Amino acid sequence: MHKGVIPLIALIIGFIVAILVALGWNDNPLVKLLPTPTPEVTLALPPTPTPTAIPTPTAKPSPKPTPTIKPSPVPTSTPIAPAVSGPPGTGLSTITVATELGNFRATVLSLDMGSTRMITETGNDGDCGSGCVTLPLATYVSRNGGFAGVNGTYFCPAAYPECSGKTDSFDFPVYNTRLGHWINSNTLGWNGRAIFYTDGSGAHYQQNSAGFGGGLNAGIINYPGLVDGGNVQIDSNQSGLSDKQKGVGTKVGIGTRNPSNVMVVIAYSVNMQQFAYVFKALGATGALNLDDGGSTALYYQGRYVAGPGRNLPNSVVFAPK
Repeated sequence: MHKGVIPLIALIIGFIVAILVALGWNDNPLVKLLPTPTPEVTLALPPTPTPTAIPTPTAKPSPKPTPTIKPSPVPTSTPIAPAVSGPPGTGLSTITVATELGNFRATVLSLDMGSTRMITETGNDGDCGSGCVTLPLATYVSRNGGFAGVNGTYFCPAAYPECSGKTDSFDFPVYNTRLGHWINSNTLGWNGRAIFYTDGSGAHYQQNSAGFGGGLNAGIINYPGLVDGGNVQIDSNQSGLSDKQKGVGTKVGIGTRNPSNVMVVIAYSVNMQQFAYVFKALGATGALNLDDGGSTALYYQGRYVAGPGRNLPNSVVFAPK
């Protein structure tokens, strides 16, 4: 069949169907068999999408650097020196001394008597019952050409009400090296006191000063004696001592290990028995307690190591030979 005939026939059939529908014949089965013309479909193009605006980036401020927190330095503790038992070397040292009763801190001045001479000195040139001359320890040291010194015996300071009428007096004998004789020689025979002295052969200790009868070039008597022959002389009850002497505090003393050595010791937070054990631990063969409290003073090489404390009626000085 010719290609142009088919469209013509379809057109004629469509025309006939339209007339029949208009005449109400669309219920005729024959009409239903005729093809229904396909309506033209208009294809709608999808809308062109509106381009989304690309946001302009907002400049962000440069972040400020967070300050670095420096760690607080951890304090370094000063290492504690181990407690020592036995004598320190010559010179001045502050150490912890291991004793049979515990460990105690002490300042120790150790002196070689081969190159040192001991001088015992008084403010008064003679006996004195009251209003005695008192001087700073540094004055005693300088006027004797010394390099070290320590306070001497117990005495009755003006600050004590019970000392009225006997101000700055002392009843302990002290040998005045400068004058070459004893001050308060009338009390040399009193019992219960100990003596520390030097002579031509070195330093010595005697537990009972009442029996002393030898020669000397320096000497001081006080109470109580602490160590004799290397043995502690204070019992656990601290018998015969005053309440003040029994109390715990700073105590001052002088001792010897042998004739060629002298030790001046200041011990802290000790009672009298503990003080004696400090000397024993340091190797002392003999040791004598000296005044303490407000009189405590130790002078060494131009400065006070302890004190100066109150002015003193007597003292012990060390000078070069």
